[in-house]
Amino acid sequence: MSDLQLGLLAIGVAVVVGVIAYNKWQEAKLRRRTQAAFGARGGDILLRGATADGEGDPRPPLAASAPAARAIEHTLTGDEAPPPAREPPAGPLAAVTLDPEVDYVVGLDCARGVAGTAVATHAQAMVDEALIKPIHWEGYDEARAVWRPVSVEARYLRLRVGLQLANRTGPVTEDDLLAFCGEVQEVALALAAEPDFPDTDAALARAQALDRFCTEVDLQIGLSIIGSESHTFSGAKIRALAESAGLAIGRDGRFHRAAEDGTALFSLANIEPMPFHPETIRTLQTRGVTVLFDVPRVPASASAFRRFIDFAHQLEQALGGVLVDDHRKPIGQAALEAIGQQLERIHQTMQARGIPAGGPLALRLFG
Repeated sequence: MSDLQLGLLAIGVAVVVGVIAYNKWQEAKLRRRTQAAFGARGGDILLRGATADGEGDPRPPLAASAPAARAIEHTLTGDEAPPPAREPPAGPLAAVTLDPEVDYVVGLDCARGVAGTAVATHAQAMVDEALIKPIHWEGYDEARAVWRPVSVEARYLRLRVGLQLANRTGPVTEDDLLAFCGEVQEVALALAAEPDFPDTDAALARAQALDRFCTEVDLQIGLSIIGSESHTFSGAKIRALAESAGLAIGRDGRFHRAAEDGTALFSLANIEPMPFHPETIRTLQTRGVTVLFDVPRVPASASAFRRFIDFAHQLEQALGGVLVDDHRKPIGQAALEAIGQQLERIHQTMQARGIPAGGPLALRLFG
């Protein structure tokens, strides 16, 4: 076989491989859009507590959940409190520090300076593609020799974009990563940039390990205050008690308490399906409320947990209800101390992993 024939054969093979790769990317892209449209992937976190017949989950509060369940353990009774509403996604250039431990980071070396406005346009296009996991951009500040969130007022010779490897819906999949790389390749062509794609197999392995860690520590403590068939709680009184304790009602139908620095401490939810709403809470009557403590999102401190417990006791006394566990049995001091001890172990695990509770990485992973 002549050199010409060998060359033509090599070109033919390259074309075939390219077509196959392109088709796989388009197939993954279509699958992703379909799943986004019909909700086939993931879903909200399962809040596990009382069953339909009123009996509680037989497992003890805060027991480690199986990785496949991705459930938050708590002590709810009766009907489940509504899951927290998803906040609207951050803008395409949200200020986030990329971290190779939690992001698959692709570098882009640009042949000429690229305006931040052009980066924002492409970033928004990637958001519109409905990629499953959050994406964040950074530009290299040549004057200060540091990576910073992209500014629309600056120009960049070096950029990098990261796909978050895991969140509460689970780890990235091979399809997710393939779709992301395809989108970045298109952006690189548009910006006349050379992309540097890290090893995808290693990234997928990191995503799985990160997801196992998240499953281990992704717990929520809930303490319920219940009345009885003849003794319900009025929404007006609940609101007065909540606001006097510094809680404010949110768009998710819950009251939220923040610390002085703005970090979240705990929330208050209706135990029944009806969320709290400013327009209807005055006439609302409910059989109970639940105070919720989102473990990985609250900064580790004994005082934060103590505020949570104190508020639950205040509601118990002011409403004339009973503080109970998920078996509808009164929960005593010994049980609360046991929960506090397990909470401390979770905080130690998160600190050792370099993802402290309530820190920037934890807020991203458990958002």
